[in-house]
Amino acid sequence: MNNKTRPLESYLKPLIDALESYYFKSGLSTPFPLYMKYLKITLSVVATLSFFLSFFLHTVVLRYSIPISIIASIILSLIFTLVVLFLLLYYPVYRGYSRRVEIERDLPFTVSYMGALSSSGMSLERLLEREGLYETNTQIKREILLILRDIKVYGLDTLTALSRAALRSPSRMLTTLWLGLRETYITSGNLKSYLSHYSSVLLSDKTQKLRNITNSISMIAEVYTTLMVAGPLMFVTMLMIMDLLGGTVFGLSPGLLVLILTFIVIPFSAIGVYIAVDGILSKA
Repeated sequence: MNNKTRPLESYLKPLIDALESYYFKSGLSTPFPLYMKYLKITLSVVATLSFFLSFFLHTVVLRYSIPISIIASIILSLIFTLVVLFLLLYYPVYRGYSRRVEIERDLPFTVSYMGALSSSGMSLERLLEREGLYETNTQIKREILLILRDIKVYGLDTLTALSRAALRSPSRMLTTLWLGLRETYITSGNLKSYLSHYSSVLLSDKTQKLRNITNSISMIAEVYTTLMVAGPLMFVTMLMIMDLLGGTVFGLSPGLLVLILTFIVIPFSAIGVYIAVDGILSKA
């Protein structure tokens, strides 16, 4: 029995390890083994309910035969279960991505403030306490408080606490900060020099990112002006002239096409532009 299951376990282990890594960085409080247990229970319930509901729909409502109803119910149950599985597996990945974006949005200013605090000569632990007290970004504050928890509650040394923080960080920039503080603490101990240098690097990256975002917004504004302002006016004019001449487009009257353009194409295009702009600005 074990020999038959080992190949499947060895095949799934890299996927489970990858999911555990994303889950560890997502910030969810539920332990990963317990999350996997809940996932299995949820999938079992979803598969069972979807099968019986589908079977009821096919036999009672649609009045299909029993064999066809069973086959259709199994297929629909499998599809619905796979969709739920994908959503449950993707949620930690999405949560980690959201945390990374939120952390990297304010991290340059956090490091700059830590650099200013370090000029007073305070210790690393005291520096983290002060930063955790005044930090406004909830995700960065959470990471700092977790380091202080590891030190004061769990009794870990500062170097180990920083290493653990680097492993659970969803942001590469924040990971670099914790590892850099760790190496600086081991070697020179000059926190001010490291934090000043790293803050200048982050601010430079932030400036470049904002410049790229500005260029993207300018490009979208030009596309919006062309497609959403000039384009509809041109098409409406052409369609109205065609309507006067009695022509059609693919068998559709120009008047109907004007209504479709006005009430369907233009609103949904505007929503698409809004989503694109919101997605770009969320990375600022």
